[in-house]
Amino acid sequence: MGEFFRRIKYLLNRRRFDRELSADMDFHRQMSGGSTTFGNSLRLREEAREAWGWTWIDRFFQDLRYALRAFRKAPGFTIAAVLMLAIGIGVNVAAFGFFNLMFLRPLPVRDPDTILRFQRRSPERYSTDMPYAEMTFIREHSRTLSAVLASFTNNVAVEGEAQKVNGHFVTANFFTELGAIAKLGRTLDPGVDAAPQAEPVAVLSSGFWERHYGSDPSIVGQTIRLNGKPALIIGVASREFSGLRPDSPDVWMPITQQPYFFSGSQLLTDFNGEGVNMWGRLQPGLAPRVAEQELRSLAAELRKQHPNDIWENESLRSEPGGYASSGLGGQSRGSGPGPNDPRQLNTIILVGALVLLILAVACGNLGSLLLARGVAREREIAIRVSVGAGKVRLIRQLFTESLLLALLGSIAGLALGYLVLRGLMTISGTPPWLNAAPDWRVILFALGIGFVAAILFGLTPALQLARQRHRATFVRQILIAAQVAGSCVLLIVAGLLMRAVDRAMSVNPGFEYQRVIAIDPALASHGCSPNAARAYLDTLRSRLRDSPGVESVSFASTPPLGGRVTTSSVEIAGRTTEIHINSVDPEFFQTMKIPFLRGRNLAPGDKQSVVISDSLARRLWPTQDPLGKPFDRDGAAHTVVGVVGSARMVALRDPDAVESYYLAAGEDLPFLSVVVSTTGPVDSVASSVASIARGVDPKVFPNIKVLKTAFSQQFQGLERSAMAVGVLGIAALLLACLGIVGLVAYAVSQRTKEIGIRMALGATPSAVLSIVLRQFSMPVFGGLIAGIGGAAALSQILRRELYGISNLDPLTYLAASGIFIATAALAALWPARQALRIDPIQALRHQ
Repeated sequence: MGEFFRRIKYLLNRRRFDRELSADMDFHRQMSGGSTTFGNSLRLREEAREAWGWTWIDRFFQDLRYALRAFRKAPGFTIAAVLMLAIGIGVNVAAFGFFNLMFLRPLPVRDPDTILRFQRRSPERYSTDMPYAEMTFIREHSRTLSAVLASFTNNVAVEGEAQKVNGHFVTANFFTELGAIAKLGRTLDPGVDAAPQAEPVAVLSSGFWERHYGSDPSIVGQTIRLNGKPALIIGVASREFSGLRPDSPDVWMPITQQPYFFSGSQLLTDFNGEGVNMWGRLQPGLAPRVAEQELRSLAAELRKQHPNDIWENESLRSEPGGYASSGLGGQSRGSGPGPNDPRQLNTIILVGALVLLILAVACGNLGSLLLARGVAREREIAIRVSVGAGKVRLIRQLFTESLLLALLGSIAGLALGYLVLRGLMTISGTPPWLNAAPDWRVILFALGIGFVAAILFGLTPALQLARQRHRATFVRQILIAAQVAGSCVLLIVAGLLMRAVDRAMSVNPGFEYQRVIAIDPALASHGCSPNAARAYLDTLRSRLRDSPGVESVSFASTPPLGGRVTTSSVEIAGRTTEIHINSVDPEFFQTMKIPFLRGRNLAPGDKQSVVISDSLARRLWPTQDPLGKPFDRDGAAHTVVGVVGSARMVALRDPDAVESYYLAAGEDLPFLSVVVSTTGPVDSVASSVASIARGVDPKVFPNIKVLKTAFSQQFQGLERSAMAVGVLGIAALLLACLGIVGLVAYAVSQRTKEIGIRMALGATPSAVLSIVLRQFSMPVFGGLIAGIGGAAALSQILRRELYGISNLDPLTYLAASGIFIATAALAALWPARQALRIDPIQALRHQ
């Protein structure tokens, strides 16, 4: 420890120690009478500094100053190197920045780390929401949670708005518990706004206030009509507040007043209807598992009071609720142990692999550039070796240059990544509270990946140059092969995505969508009984049938291309399969143009019958006739009476999706949507259909969706992904071509004398080109083979996203490989042509 403090003392007083050492050496030299045997003063000073310690700091700064001078003398190289790194690092920073926003950076609420989101689980069922009555019971009896919050999303009609707006019904403690401050007025008050009989109030979001009211500062105290009902505007939320979900709500209302805006709604009393999202705040010092254990016992206690409503062995699983990713699941229900779909994780792996490939290509290209630059520094390195510089010293100097390049590239990449992420967020319309500005995690990530990049592109060239083996092309060929492989993977993946988009937009998906309109009256949200729902639906169907341009009208519990999904799990050949369930009327298949392959349609009174898709029939009975086979749904026995074509109406991009159709019963009526097919272009009758739907009952505000538009929106994400990966592929291809140009030019410069001799002996131009290109062909074709193999492995992740094509689609692989080979050949021929211009006489004098 004393040695350490002595070294620290020297580090802090280096200049004083140097002055004292110089003075002592001058004194001893004078006392010896100027004897020449005193020794080399410079070497003695170095030995003294070694004894004091920390000399590596001085040497590092010496190397750093030298690197800065070297880069200043070669601005072209410096700019090219920094730009290459900026592209590779910037793409990774943008990807990590998004991951940081969604999964690592807490939401702008009070104490986000103590907030948990709860979901219902049982051995047979799962749900991301829960009955309001169950949430209330937990809130009143829990001792591990200091507060319980709930939210229910319902689109509401606003007077003066053409489309419905996003309404969030929340518990009255929602704003105060999250520490939200109003921009104008006040937020919900638990002591005033929690009671069902309290005056109806609303809090506007900042964006809705600006859009709908033109930022009117006197808006507080005015009345807004939601679903035709008046509500007092009590405040405007701050721009940075968006609750606990990743969407952007337009207006907040107390959840106890939801039945007021949706007349007759049973949200607050119905155990089996729509539920609420629930969050809880942990008591200080408690772990989430303690709360889960308590809530399991509370669920068991509530089941004693409501045995038909609370699931057997029900538990409430928790996840961190103070992050944007916790609200991605939305509201969904199903049977089975729960949704274990790894698609979200697979997407993260795929994006991470692709952006790392860009960094690898950039590093490979920069490594080749450093090796080529070593040729120009041959004289400098030879002189330094001749005057006594050791290999370690040279490696340290060269690696310091690489670290400096990596630092500059990290800074430039950080700026580029921020611009890319901000642009993507602006295009996609993300909530304003998702700030793209880098925080300490993103900055550390940029610096860390810059350090890794320095090792990737700098260490091997430094070793080669320090050993004076920079003439060898083996390392450069390895780097070129790595660039080629990475570029091929990106091109093939981009080609697969583009082919998937093209096929999705041109191939018949198995059902009619070009001339269909879906109407969701959300009768269950209005508390309609089955009889009231039947009366409404019959009236709506009658009016629609009499409307010009309408061909057919039918009902479905799961509307096509909608967000509502109902599934049931079955075990097929040892594999769990999710079956999409739909309750329909007999006219549904005619309306959606889903063909019958065998058997008959559902008929009135067919309560124990089921129609299944051809994909499900082939999976259950691959060699047998499915007609008449027994089919169980949640323990209820049914009989297969018909088989229809596969139509993945709610899972377009899932090749494994299967469907079953049941006759809609009385309890299904409040949850049914209306599907309308038209005789001509849907745009010509969409407005009249919407007008009829809104005129049946002034208390009901149905959602109208044109399936042609919804179908295109289904593939917007895939289309954007294809474009993004395509841009990455083009960038990687250009970087790889630059590396090939450098390799061929380097080969020509190193073999000038040999080429001259061959030309003097009568070698033909084709033979000269063959000699030059032979060195480039092996790494290119080796990298091409590796890239094809890597793309085949990586594209397994995309299997569910590739609508109608295989992840091993031969046309895509051939096209991507052909594009790369053609581009690489052009990149190689340009510098190779220089070999044909070599004068044999001048070449013989070379070196």
